[in-house]
Amino acid sequence: MSKSIVIIIVFILFISSIFLLSKPHFPRSFHHQFTEHTDLHNENINGFYLFDDIHSDRFISFYGEQKHKSRDTETFRYYKIQDGLEIATNEQGGIFRFIVESSGIPTAKGIEVGDSISKAKKAYGENFYERTEQGADILGYVDQKNHQSIEFWYGQNGILFYRLDDNSMN
Repeated sequence: MSKSIVIIIVFILFISSIFLLSKPHFPRSFHHQFTEHTDLHNENINGFYLFDDIHSDRFISFYGEQKHKSRDTETFRYYKIQDGLEIATNEQGGIFRFIVESSGIPTAKGIEVGDSISKAKKAYGENFYERTEQGADILGYVDQKNHQSIEFWYGQNGILFYRLDDNSMN
């Protein structure tokens, strides 16, 4: 074998080992394309689902009318609807994201803030991706059919918060 072929093989092995031994820093959208399907169609927060309307009588009777945004982006409006629970909506009021930051608000499979990440893996299965963002470790599941995902942001003491999103969220 020539010296250049050996160098190329060693380089490829080196790069592959770095990739396999570290958590990739690819964006969510990359993982959404390549992660196998997990059925998330039953996921809801306190009986509300993605795309529910915050202007509906049911939502208003549960959380009240949302008049004060907690933050804004070009595309979405954020509302803190209760302590430890924030949502993002489109301009029409359809919910595109739930952000749950306190215990006592479980997922459909009973996972909540403070639980271990191994409990989430046991509940949601092996079709997950791992990534890091803002220094946090993230475990995510993708529902390819319903175009939604759930991500558990975690640290040494368990799940810090989780997000239930429409896949169009950045």
